[in-house]
Amino acid sequence: MNFLLHRHLAARDLGSAAAGAAAMLPDLWRMADRRVRPSRAPDRPAAPPPRLAEVLAGIDHHVAADRWFHAAPVFVEGERRLAAALRAASLGAPRLALFAHVLWEMCLDGALVRRTGLAPLLDGLRAGLEAIDGAPTEAAASIHHFQQRAPSPAGALADRAAFESRLRRIRDELTRGPWIAGYQDGAGLVLRLSGVRARFGMPPFTPDQHTRLAALLDALAASADDALADLLHTAPKH
Repeated sequence: MNFLLHRHLAARDLGSAAAGAAAMLPDLWRMADRRVRPSRAPDRPAAPPPRLAEVLAGIDHHVAADRWFHAAPVFVEGERRLAAALRAASLGAPRLALFAHVLWEMCLDGALVRRTGLAPLLDGLRAGLEAIDGAPTEAAASIHHFQQRAPSPAGALADRAAFESRLRRIRDELTRGPWIAGYQDGAGLVLRLSGVRARFGMPPFTPDQHTRLAALLDALAASADDALADLLHTAPKH
């Protein structure tokens, strides 16, 4: 599940914009540093401050929602159909079908943007991120990752500073708007997928590949809309 759906479901289930924004954090952490992810057994404070408690609840929701989502037919069947469509299109982009997993997740986020509306979705996202900015988010990263690691005096502070700087840039870019807007249509999804593939050393799409892949994804928009409606109806409350 991509981060927009995580935010939506956690805010719905937990009744908290802050918890909804916090449910995005595991995805944003991995973008900032692939080593940073939720711990299976975090050493939580016995009585965390209310805002930190909301952040930790949002992260817990993310983990539980992903566990359900990746076994749910709405994801498994959608990923399978998209992988088949990518192979049949013969676009010539190396290992394209292997990215059906993340691409279908982004297609569902695009369906959520269309369903909610870009402006209301951005308003909610900005409010949630502002609510957890600073100490609550930093404390959650410490609990789930940084205090779990063996101390390394040389470079430990630099690693944390670099992570926080990258995370800040990601959050700032999210709240600007174009990143989220790009999930709405095929051309935007191709740009988002290009960024994912670049992190794995894949070459950029040629103009012809970009155009053909965007058309393929636009043709799947109605299927993604239907899948989102199914997901919102069937997703258990965590």
